[in-house]
Amino acid sequence: MKKISILGVCLLTGISAMGQASLVKDVERQLKGSNPDNAKAMEAIQPALTDPETSNTMMPWYLAGKAGFGIYDDAFLQQSLGNELKGEQKVAAGKGLLDGYNYYIKALHLDSLPDEKGKVKPKKSKEIISQLVGAYPHFRNAGVFLFDNQKYDEAYDAWEVYVNLPNNPLLGNKAPKADPDTIVGQIIFYQGVAALSNNQSQKALDKMRQVIPTGFNNIYVYTYGTEAARRLGDTASMLEFAQNGYEKYGTEDVSLIGQLINAKLEARDYPAAFELVSQAIEKTDPSNVSMISQLYDIRGVIYEQDGKIEEAINDFNKAIDVNPNAAKAYYDRGRMKFNSALEKADQSNDTISDEIKDQFLSAIEDFKKAYELDDTMSQIPGNIYLAYYKLGAGYESDANLWKSLSGM
Repeated sequence: MKKISILGVCLLTGISAMGQASLVKDVERQLKGSNPDNAKAMEAIQPALTDPETSNTMMPWYLAGKAGFGIYDDAFLQQSLGNELKGEQKVAAGKGLLDGYNYYIKALHLDSLPDEKGKVKPKKSKEIISQLVGAYPHFRNAGVFLFDNQKYDEAYDAWEVYVNLPNNPLLGNKAPKADPDTIVGQIIFYQGVAALSNNQSQKALDKMRQVIPTGFNNIYVYTYGTEAARRLGDTASMLEFAQNGYEKYGTEDVSLIGQLINAKLEARDYPAAFELVSQAIEKTDPSNVSMISQLYDIRGVIYEQDGKIEEAINDFNKAIDVNPNAAKAYYDRGRMKFNSALEKADQSNDTISDEIKDQFLSAIEDFKKAYELDDTMSQIPGNIYLAYYKLGAGYESDANLWKSLSGM
């Protein structure tokens, strides 16, 4: 068997180290050029970030950071000149700045380590800190680039850098002065939206809580906070956000008061639910006919669940009178007529009297109007088919038409 030479092994290792060191030098020369290809430099430096001989040295991380920032700068310059960036260019730019930050932070740490004599002799720290401070406002823009292209995790992280950079201890007294609280609050809000868009509900909820003390005012802080808590099954937080949002913005968004009403209905506290929605109707600007109509419809459902059928129908009528395009109110009114007719038909062993027939036909009219206004109500064709089916002779053609639409 051939004897393995230890000297040969050492020689090969030395050649490998020299290869990575040479690569670092090559990339350094590339980036010193007048018009460097930053993307190419970023790709070229990657092996040096993982090779044991170079990965624990400052220079490759510094170069990777410089290339990443360069990728962003190239795109930002093009945008500043009025050139429209494609989606992939925005993603590359946003990721370039974010990756560049992480590389620079690693380089800054390594540049602060003592040498073999125990002395700290930073070579690039001043430049790195200057680059990080100068990039502070650009992390907002990088997050937008990424969010607009559905890179929600990366957008969240870019904005996280923006929020925390002024307090980064590595920058010391050179850290950038934070933007006004309301601007920072807006970015924290965007982080929450990014997290919710990526189904990270706990992160979204935490961010919406973080927004409120900043003074950034937006109803969506409360609607998205409510939604994040709902997805988590965190009823207490859901009602907290809904209540605070309702107190601040009233009926500007029906989802807030809707959650509060649902909580009362689930507890079968119908008087409290009725009181809540009645107050909301009074507080709503009369010109906001869509909201008032929705509230009347909600109150009609409350009456219905409390067994007060006549009052329920009356509120559904009010909802339609206020807003003739209220599809949900037409559907709810038709549903009550339909259910009443079904019950009477069952009691009479499907003997359809003139009263039952009129109720079915009136329900069909409401269902058709609701479906005309909102054809996403997929349950309507099936209800219309069943109504025609119950009416029997003379309605077979209508029944078959709606049966086909229902997918039965």
